[in-house]
Amino acid sequence: MPDDRSKKQPPADDDRNLVIVDEDFANADAEDRLWLFWERNKNVIVRGSTALIGGILAFLAFHFWSEAQKEAVGQEYVACQDETARRAFAAKHNGEPLAAVAMVEVADALKQAGKSADAVKAYDDAARLADLAGKAPAVEALAVRSRLYAALVRHELGDATAIPAITAIAENAAVAETLRGYAMLTLANIAVSKGDTAAASKWLNLMDKRLRPSHVWQSDKTWLVRSEPSLLAAPAAPAPIAK
Repeated sequence: MPDDRSKKQPPADDDRNLVIVDEDFANADAEDRLWLFWERNKNVIVRGSTALIGGILAFLAFHFWSEAQKEAVGQEYVACQDETARRAFAAKHNGEPLAAVAMVEVADALKQAGKSADAVKAYDDAARLADLAGKAPAVEALAVRSRLYAALVRHELGDATAIPAITAIAENAAVAETLRGYAMLTLANIAVSKGDTAAASKWLNLMDKRLRPSHVWQSDKTWLVRSEPSLLAAPAAPAPIAK
């Protein structure tokens, strides 16, 4: 599995949480402001490869907070500084995207603290809350992020349901490329760890076929191939039918 560097503290000069807004965007709608945030911060968010997964949460949290900042719910979210407060906020605001963000933050902290079983439950709850928050692309990305991390932690715990769950994300063309690519790369790494070079090659080949040439996992994919020479000559397993 790729090394999850998403929880490392950002460097002192990392301004991923700062947004410079042009005068042209002073009266922009939510979609335009979300686009502007991504354009201005994507290089910082992508920095560190798998740190991107952590960056996705910061990106989504900013979006949902900016949508809610004129309402009490936005300020209430900002005031949450610990697990108890975030859980209370999530329970109170079912149906709000920020409720799911708060629960993902709880789950991430539990995972970092080594409380894997509790983290799985929190990720599952975050996915449920995201499902209640609607079908906007950003909300669905948050739901997938929650399910993917729940599956990753389940795999660490030896849960047999983990691989099918990760595979479902990797094979779903509707999932955002960043998350889908991470799922594919994870499956390739798991296959390598089991000595199954054919399965690993299958997922690496699918990354080439189904992701853009400039996808953010390209350097990680290249590193994996170079670190495992058998992948260069391994026959690829049959590719699953694209969904």
